Amino acid sequence: MKRFIVYSMLGFLFIQTSTSCLFGQSRLIRRVQREMENKAIEEIFGKEEERKSAETESRARNRMGGGLDQELPDVTLHIAEAGESFSAKNYAGARSNLRQALWGVELEMGQNVLRSLPEEVGRLGHVAGADRVSSTGVGFVGLLIERTYRGPDDMELSLSIGSDSGLLSLANLAMASGHYQTTDQSNQKQVRFKDHNAHLYYDDHSGYALSVPFGQSSVFLLQGVNYASEGEFMAAAGQFDIQTIKQKLGGQ
Repeated sequence: MKRFIVYSMLGFLFIQTSTSCLFGQSRLIRRVQREMENKAIEEIFGKEEERKSAETESRARNRMGGGLDQELPDVTLHIAEAGESFSAKNYAGARSNLRQALWGVELEMGQNVLRSLPEEVGRLGHVAGADRVSSTGVGFVGLLIERTYRGPDDMELSLSIGSDSGLLSLANLAMASGHYQTTDQSNQKQVRFKDHNAHLYYDDHSGYALSVPFGQSSVFLLQGVNYASEGEFMAAAGQFDIQTIKQKLGGQ
């Protein structure tokens, strides 16, 4: 009986030792396997990154060029071609050329307006390259002229001049900025600006805005950020000549 017990204990110890060895070997095998897998992954992706890097370095990188040349449509040419298309009963061609001619006229009018604007407004300078004139070219509908001025202390003036349907975009801009209110009118008031009725708005987030309708269907919208007071903002607005802008757009 004692011999049986001894053999049983020896067998149990052998099994425990064998099991521990097996678990240890299993862990060792898994660790080695993971290390091999990691090395394989690093080698594969490392080579892939090296290949991509080599391909990138082998390709020429563009370091020159100034974009596309912006040219105004040749109004005289399009009018002549519209006449020829009309005589040939090519009404689609005539309409297309007339639209290009109208588009060219509007763009030129917009450029004339930009040239009449001040280059500096107080401490703010005109942002070169930010001028923009856009138009649909359909019967003088949708002309939009934009200019930006920036200066110290994060001050900025954004000017937009719209004609006809451009009014809708400017109105939407004012509404989106919270300038039109129906219950609380403390942030807006009617003012007189350069012999025109106008509206002055203020918002803690977007600053001051002056909206001046002029002519039959045009609007002058000036937005100022980080102006210390209404007086300072209106002094900046006073440097723009509404009458000159009106004349450049064909008004009297």
